[in-house]
Amino acid sequence: MVDQLRLLEVCEGFFIRSALEVTSAIENNMRGEKTMTRIGIGFIIIALIGSISLVSAKGWPSSNNSASEESEWVGSWTASMQAPAQDGNSHEGFKDQTIRLILRPHMDGDQMRIRLSNEFGSLPLSMKEVRVAVSKEGASVDGETDQVITFNGEKSVTIPPGEKQYSDSIEFPISADQNLAVSLSVDGETGPTTWHQRSNQTVYMSEEGNHAGDVEGTSYTSKEEAWFWLDRLEVVPNHSVDGALVIIGSSIANGNYSTMNANNRWPDYLANRMNEEEAHVNMSVLNAGVSANHLINSEEGKGENALARLDRDVLSQEGIKAVLLHEGINDLRHYPEYDSEKIIDRMKAIIKATHEKGLDIYGGTLTPYKNSDMYTEEGEKTRQEVNDWIRTSGAFDDVIDFDKALRDPDDPAKYLPKYDSGDHLHPNDEGYEKMADTVDLSIFE
Repeated sequence: MVDQLRLLEVCEGFFIRSALEVTSAIENNMRGEKTMTRIGIGFIIIALIGSISLVSAKGWPSSNNSASEESEWVGSWTASMQAPAQDGNSHEGFKDQTIRLILRPHMDGDQMRIRLSNEFGSLPLSMKEVRVAVSKEGASVDGETDQVITFNGEKSVTIPPGEKQYSDSIEFPISADQNLAVSLSVDGETGPTTWHQRSNQTVYMSEEGNHAGDVEGTSYTSKEEAWFWLDRLEVVPNHSVDGALVIIGSSIANGNYSTMNANNRWPDYLANRMNEEEAHVNMSVLNAGVSANHLINSEEGKGENALARLDRDVLSQEGIKAVLLHEGINDLRHYPEYDSEKIIDRMKAIIKATHEKGLDIYGGTLTPYKNSDMYTEEGEKTRQEVNDWIRTSGAFDDVIDFDKALRDPDDPAKYLPKYDSGDHLHPNDEGYEKMADTVDLSIFE
């Protein structure tokens, strides 16, 4: 770095001397216009020094932070955070141990940064060290890819209750076909944790100590199906992209009942389509699904309702270009007294808030649920009325008809058996893939 700065100083001196020599020659030939020439000298010198500064800022970044100042960030992965549960790891918290989170980015990039959230914590969240590496089998990682992630230039970070903290940017090649491992070494006690339940991905917890730099996974002695504290991973894309599509929904968006550790949620399948070489639209797909979430009510263990979390989980995402709403089935299941107008009014509020941000929003029809727990004829009538409004009102910028794609033609109130996970409420892997295939990518052009 010292050699690079010295080179810049030499180049700067050379260009300034050259500028003075050029303008001196101009003065000798334009003695009658000395005032204008002096002005020209100033502009030439400023322009040349500015060019040197531009090379310094963009070509040879002197720190992780400066490399990102001129960059355009796009979200590559997200998890919507929730308050801790009444029992289990999120309630008990962690003490002097390391949590290794496994996740699959949805957008390639050359630089990355993360955000940690202590939004629902009651104590300061302190980390001794945070590292990232390409994930291998289980809790092990590729040691050649392992890097420290810093915060304001420091390895450690403390985040007050109710707050979030971005990391510095680092140069790290992100690939949409590789899992990453983000290791968080906890300093002291965390208290009840901010988390995302039902990750459909195994997360590993270590024995006591800082094991963030461990390549082998032998120190990670317990497992959980949840992500803790990490709510965003963003990249500077290494190719031309069309921004990010954020999907807000409940357990179907979250991928419940898809195969564990297989990245077979329907947003994952959609991201795969977006990342194909022949795809006409290349967008990151950010999954803001929360298991058991509602449009209208915020209930314990089910996250804040969709409208309440819209700005935090969706509209504030980096690089966002559009939103896809697929939610409402839990409202009519848990509250059979809700008519379609009540559910539609909440959808209208989400559409309005999204349009006010200058973003398009697409509506997904509510999928079948006959024979599932809490099915009622009144709820089915409401579902059909809501779906009719989604299809015909024109309130959404476009519609994805998940209901039509998954329903049994002989009994449209229930799933086609080959798409049914078995609980008659959630699709299986084949059903999730069908949902992704149903999305017409041309609507995003």
